[in-house]
Amino acid sequence: MTDSPNIQFSIAGVRKEIVKAEVLKVGLSNSKVITFPDLYAMESSEAESIFGRLNQNATNWKVIRTWLSLEDADALKAEKLSVIELSTVMRRAVRYYEDIYGTAGEGNASEG
Repeated sequence: MTDSPNIQFSIAGVRKEIVKAEVLKVGLSNSKVITFPDLYAMESSEAESIFGRLNQNATNWKVIRTWLSLEDADALKAEKLSVIELSTVMRRAVRYYEDIYGTAGEGNASEG
């Protein structure tokens, strides 16, 4: 019997194997482009807080300002979107990353 542990994988290996998504760019009506950073590439506790609050209310400007840069959040707010328009933008942004990575907690399990 050996005293050394049997290691199945390492964090370094996980970091190497993950293919990161291209960040989501959204065009606004004034030809400005804003960026929705990759929530899945953020530090987990920061992303968890945003995910949790997005699930509660997709039109929460406090959450949007946490996810986007302040400049991009201000540009998006200047669009004066209706609740349904803003909710649709936020759902599409979340869905963009979910389509690449899978939904939170699901990982590659849904890939059959």
